Amino acid sequence: MSNRELKEKMRRARKRPAARPAARRAAKRRVRPSIRAAARKAVARKRPMPTPPQRRPLRPAAARPARAAAPPSPELTSRVQAAQTQFADLESKAQLSGIYTAVGAFDTQLVELPLALEALRNRGYVHSEQLEDRLEALEEQWDQTRPRVESALQDHVARLDKELDEVERRVHSLRPAEPALRAAESVINSLTQRISAAETAVSGLYAGMKTELQKIDYEMSQIGRMMDVFEGAKDLQLRETEGPLMAVKSMWQRDGKEGPEGYLFLTDQRLLFEQREEIVTKKRLGIFKAESETVQELLLDIAVADVESVTDKEEGGFLGMGKDDIIELVFSANAPISRGRFHLKGQDSADWSAMIKRIQSGEIDDDRAQEYLEELADAKETALAFPAQCPNCFAAVPTPPRGVVSITCEFCGATITPIG
Repeated sequence: MSNRELKEKMRRARKRPAARPAARRAAKRRVRPSIRAAARKAVARKRPMPTPPQRRPLRPAAARPARAAAPPSPELTSRVQAAQTQFADLESKAQLSGIYTAVGAFDTQLVELPLALEALRNRGYVHSEQLEDRLEALEEQWDQTRPRVESALQDHVARLDKELDEVERRVHSLRPAEPALRAAESVINSLTQRISAAETAVSGLYAGMKTELQKIDYEMSQIGRMMDVFEGAKDLQLRETEGPLMAVKSMWQRDGKEGPEGYLFLTDQRLLFEQREEIVTKKRLGIFKAESETVQELLLDIAVADVESVTDKEEGGFLGMGKDDIIELVFSANAPISRGRFHLKGQDSADWSAMIKRIQSGEIDDDRAQEYLEELADAKETALAFPAQCPNCFAAVPTPPRGVVSITCEFCGATITPIG
């Protein structure tokens, strides 16, 4: 390479913008769920799922001359009516309309779930980044599978339509005689089995995807309920970049068995307990509630970093049923209490224990949605930018949790903010 070429290469390199960290580059590549949903909706309008084909009317068989015969028995007459009713039901099922409806619902959910996920993000839920990945993977799989499902539906419906014609001829000419009834019942049962087999074959093409979609839907509904509980907390204010993770109705068993009832909250930084219960203030005849008041108060606010140990267990119950999920925690000297014991009502204490350990290891940050990674890095930089000493009294200043933008000196009361 000549001197001139080398200088030109160096000049271009100096003009090139600095590379972003890998996580930030990835965040820029992620398409927002609402944009993907809008694109899918536009595609769906162009390729609506066809409706089941209409059955062509069957030409009635030529009438046979009537023959004098003995009146049929009530049993034979009842069997004729049952066969006719069963066939009428099969006419609808043979169009596989249930599968067409299910496929349309699948299309709709693939549009609605990304929108619901973005709504959760806008409410402050920043974790479970894999939800976007799972939805994107499902969209790709469905786009590849849907044409096969549509083709299989058309093939099965056409085949079943021909078989319906044969069964219909038998049913229309059915007489209350034992041989004719046995033959009609046999072909009706055979057709029933073939319809069921066709439904299984078509639905089997996307059964795994349907299960995954249902799992995602359930997980998102659980997240939505958790966010409802967080938003209902009176004095719980989330810090910048702090992400909600879990919330459960619980009892803080202060004396080992009893205590205030409310909700235990877990974010990626803190463990909190809010009392939220009705307290009887006056009784009638010493037994019946006369007056009461609702108490809602934040009683605990402890950094997860101050949890020194966590133990999950199950207690009580009978023959393995009705056991209480208990979580016991030991806190550091920085926490307002040394120990805490909580009865969780509706969630597994082992899940709470595992999540607390994920937060302490830092693994939980890897689960953040990509669009929130950059603000997390900025918050960490802000925390490190606080001075080591108070500018007013020179007392030592501990590094604050991320998301805190100002602190008050515990010695002189001065407000301390990041440097620079």
